[in-house]
Amino acid sequence: MTKIQDHRVAAGFIDTARVYLKAGKGGDGCSSFRREKYIPYGGPDGGHGGKGGSIWFEASANITTLAEIACHPHITASDGCPGKGNRKDGHYGEDHSLYVPCGTVVKRAGTVLADLKEHGQRFMAAKGGRGGRGNTAFKTRFNTAPKIAELGEPGDEYEARLELSVLADVGFVGMPNAGKSTLLSAISAARPKIADYPFTTLNPNIGMVQHKGKSFAAADIPGLIEGAHEGKGLGVLFLKHILRTKILVHLVDPVGFAGMKPEKAVRVIEKELKDYHPLLAKKITILVVNKADLPEAAKVQEALEKKYKKREVFLISAVTGKGVSRLLDRIIKLLPTVKQADLYQASADSVPAALQPKGGFTVELDSEGVFSVKGRRVEKLIAMTNFNQPDSWDRLHRIFKTIGMDKALKKAGCAAGDMVRVGGKEFQWTDATMAAGRPGKFAYKYRKFDQEYGD
Repeated sequence: MTKIQDHRVAAGFIDTARVYLKAGKGGDGCSSFRREKYIPYGGPDGGHGGKGGSIWFEASANITTLAEIACHPHITASDGCPGKGNRKDGHYGEDHSLYVPCGTVVKRAGTVLADLKEHGQRFMAAKGGRGGRGNTAFKTRFNTAPKIAELGEPGDEYEARLELSVLADVGFVGMPNAGKSTLLSAISAARPKIADYPFTTLNPNIGMVQHKGKSFAAADIPGLIEGAHEGKGLGVLFLKHILRTKILVHLVDPVGFAGMKPEKAVRVIEKELKDYHPLLAKKITILVVNKADLPEAAKVQEALEKKYKKREVFLISAVTGKGVSRLLDRIIKLLPTVKQADLYQASADSVPAALQPKGGFTVELDSEGVFSVKGRRVEKLIAMTNFNQPDSWDRLHRIFKTIGMDKALKKAGCAAGDMVRVGGKEFQWTDATMAAGRPGKFAYKYRKFDQEYGD
């Protein structure tokens, strides 16, 4: 862990977390028959399994960091209970709810699943598996005594990434020691650390500002330097926190930074913002020369006004309060003009295979010479089939024939003796009946492909 990350943990601010979600498995269905004296045709009475518990994320305005979740990354919901005889269904597994700060984005394999921005907004991050059906569900007039019961469906299980970007109306940006923290402490009740050395601020600070009956949230973003979008300094650790802001207040130190003149510092910061995300270049940005009590301040303001003729340049002193009220007047006037459509919206361009719509399957020949059948529905079917029941085998064969898997395997070149892998299990294919024009079947043999998915 780097030194900067150590400071962030010590400060209690964690804005990213990797969590491992495992929703509850559905309870197994029951295969039983009613056997009572003087009731000769009791019939099947196996109950269904209970649904597995789901995992929910809920946004809360009372939380400001992902520290709690980051320290307990393995999140599991309880399984559903199995069904019992006498048509007794199993209890549902208990859902697991976790509170996250407003502004948390939930990602899976780089794809945004949810953007939790409002207090109380909820998102089902991992869905619990449905309970397996008992043998009462398979009773028909042609099969009045089915000996079939499904296993519970496995719940969703994957690794998610949580990213927090603070929700503030106004973001203070600039080179280190430009006076961002001082300004925030002057106009709000926030008390960020203030010192006369660079990178005093190691995490964003938020304060609520009240001015002339209007209120807005302001965020002090840690100092940026040249190359920040590539990770230099505090880099991309905190650039993301200004994506959601409506207005940027660019504070300029009239003395410059590390030998860099103020005019060049303005160009560097604005280039870094644009290189990080094009949207930042389109945001309303107010130039503010801080430290008006220094003799260089007025000259720097005049130079910036000449260079940026279409932009208003303010001269303030966060310490003495000079010009601060006028700056706040301008901010509360501009905030209502910002349209919601112009703000950053978390989105993704692609959808992982695990999240693609259900239905259908594909057949591929892998490097091991095994025909691999992939598809969410067929994989779920395998997971819920009880291979200890011969009737379940027959049902599985009928379903494979109905969905055209037999024909698809034959078309792919599958021959007698070849191995076919479906949902983590491998079956040996036999085409003894194909010569008579009937589709082949899987032999009643299978072996574990992976301990994780095996019985």
